[in-house]
Amino acid sequence: MTGAMDKAIERLKEIHEKNLTGGGQKHIDRQHDRDKLTARERIDLLLDEGTFVELGSCVNTTGSRIDGRESDAPCDGAVIGTGRVEGRKIALYASDFTILGGSIGTQHGLKFVRLMEMAANWGIPMVWLLDSSGGRLGYRDVPMAGIDWWFALESRFSGMIPQINVLLGPCIAGQAYCPTLCDFLLMSRGSAHLWLGGPRMTQAATSEKIGDDVGGADYHMIYSGTCDVVGDNDKETIRKTREILSYLPSNYREKPPVMETSDRFDREVEEVLSIVPDDYGRSYDMHEIIRVIVDEGRFYEIKDEYAKNIITCFCRFNGEVTGLVANNPGEPGSIMEIDSCDKYYRFLQVLDAYGIPLVTLVDTPPVVPGEEQEARGLLRHFGKILDTYATATIPKISIVLRESYADAGSLIMGGVKGMGVDLSYAWPMARFAVEASEADYGRLYGKGIEEDAHEGYLGRAREKVDVFEVARSWTAQVVDEIIEPRDTRKRIIDALELTRNKKEKLPKRAKVSGTGPT
Repeated sequence: MTGAMDKAIERLKEIHEKNLTGGGQKHIDRQHDRDKLTARERIDLLLDEGTFVELGSCVNTTGSRIDGRESDAPCDGAVIGTGRVEGRKIALYASDFTILGGSIGTQHGLKFVRLMEMAANWGIPMVWLLDSSGGRLGYRDVPMAGIDWWFALESRFSGMIPQINVLLGPCIAGQAYCPTLCDFLLMSRGSAHLWLGGPRMTQAATSEKIGDDVGGADYHMIYSGTCDVVGDNDKETIRKTREILSYLPSNYREKPPVMETSDRFDREVEEVLSIVPDDYGRSYDMHEIIRVIVDEGRFYEIKDEYAKNIITCFCRFNGEVTGLVANNPGEPGSIMEIDSCDKYYRFLQVLDAYGIPLVTLVDTPPVVPGEEQEARGLLRHFGKILDTYATATIPKISIVLRESYADAGSLIMGGVKGMGVDLSYAWPMARFAVEASEADYGRLYGKGIEEDAHEGYLGRAREKVDVFEVARSWTAQVVDEIIEPRDTRKRIIDALELTRNKKEKLPKRAKVSGTGPT
């Protein structure tokens, strides 16, 4: 080896050693004092040991002037590369808050853009570990520092490769759109904040004072519904990131990983009989049913504190990944409303994009209208599910436990055949109706509803039709079979096996996407 090569190798080692210290020990200590890990510590937690392969390690904006000062930014504050999670390849980007607050400069932005393009071409998931103060003020090379390309690529590659955003610090202003364009957003309760305008920016622009809790993980989980999963701190949030990746394929052409299980596929679930009350007016927690029927009682819930009257989760049946959506009578009436519609709609979009089968557990009264819900566009939000469910080409299996009423249970939960459910089962105590309300429409609306219409049509609408009455007529197209509750797990697994190679093509269009409700 020549002397020149020795010097070049030594120079490369020096760059790599400097990169390990990020913005310096003072900034690392400050990061730890805030109970946050550094970018490289987070990468080590996320990936299988020793699998990280860095790209763009020699990028540095040394010499650029920021606010009149010389900058030194190893990696330009963006650590990117590839690695493995449970043996499967992923691409990842981690903003380094110890370097200029993790702010986005031109090189920083373009490193992400190039990695995103490569991940899509290679067909591997893209994971963000985001902790950034936003755009790098005073960096004049490109006004947007390439973040406009971020938005474009996230949108264009949506549904091609899983995009997981893990927010472990601040995310402000224009950059705050990035997490909303991903498939899933995980946030750390201890350190993550997502704002279009934070407290200081909002006060400066509008004089409005907002609390520090606005924009936090719990805020975006409970109120806005923007967050999908919350972890207490960096470590727990990253652990949950590894877990969600285990339920997703590497890209839309592949299947999610199948896990070996000791849970028998033909196991009877006798316990469900003691969980669901015979009295239709009594509530119960649907989580208990899910825990009994899925493999080893394990499932991964999405938006668990948002719109709690509906449950959306990943689980496995006989080792195969399934998306499960269930009404939850344990919450107020398990009634479908705008927030629960949005939660269901978004989850269904992801399932259809990545070819993950859908199982619905139905036990719900109808959508209940009201002035506030109507004003906020209940029909429009409801229409989004109708459109997405009808056009989803994945296997769709439905189980009606007790009640399937009108639009909520019969239509959007797959309680009737016409919406495109592949196999629809019902327990022997299930009942169906146009609506469940006992209201006196003649008294409520007065003129305009004649007595015979009220007694005839509206009276009939309230009648609960026993599942055996429904099953007598095959042309009713409501259920394919009445099943014993203890056979629920077996029937689901059999249905998933039957529909595994389902091929369904929608009518050809000039463009791929339709124009469903928004």
